[in-house]
Amino acid sequence: MHSSFSMPPARRSPVIRAIAGAILHALTLGGCASAGTARPDSDMGGASVQTAVLATAGGSARGMNMVSVTDVSRTLVSAPPEKAFQALSAVYATLNIPVTDINQQARTLGNSAFRTRRRIGDVPTMRALDCGGDAGMPNAETYQLTLTIQSKVAPSDDGGSVILTTLEGTGRNPTTAASSDVRCASLGTLEKRIGELVRKTLTGG
Repeated sequence: MHSSFSMPPARRSPVIRAIAGAILHALTLGGCASAGTARPDSDMGGASVQTAVLATAGGSARGMNMVSVTDVSRTLVSAPPEKAFQALSAVYATLNIPVTDINQQARTLGNSAFRTRRRIGDVPTMRALDCGGDAGMPNAETYQLTLTIQSKVAPSDDGGSVILTTLEGTGRNPTTAASSDVRCASLGTLEKRIGELVRKTLTGG
């Protein structure tokens, strides 16, 4: 994404360092995962850059780049990919997450516009996401959430599978007329729950 606003040279270095650090962090995550799998998350997670326009006291405006990193949760299971993908589909149904995006060949599925409040299956939204909050009340508990949940099954080197899941989204206060969305960061709970349920489904536990 490109901004039409330029930052003063003195302010550019910290932003560039932040972007480089986030990208390096994302590449490090991918490198660690590849040791036990066959390129399982090459198209999942990573760093993204968003540009916000800030007004200064003098009335001018400038752009500021903000970097966010989407982490990938991984769960190892002993079943082959075909069987693990069937279990993953069943888990989404158990958690009441409608599957709107599915690719049988790539063994990916998810929902890129899942709207919910308070709970995702048996997981409270305040445990799954951090959307900020005031006076000790997490926004994730009361806001209308629009989430992107994506999972993939990849083969592991030992003949089993790796369940990979990402979660990100936004929230909006349903009781006000505000039209701005708040970005929500994953706490990792839902992704881990999906992996646990896949493992239980496969083992009959």
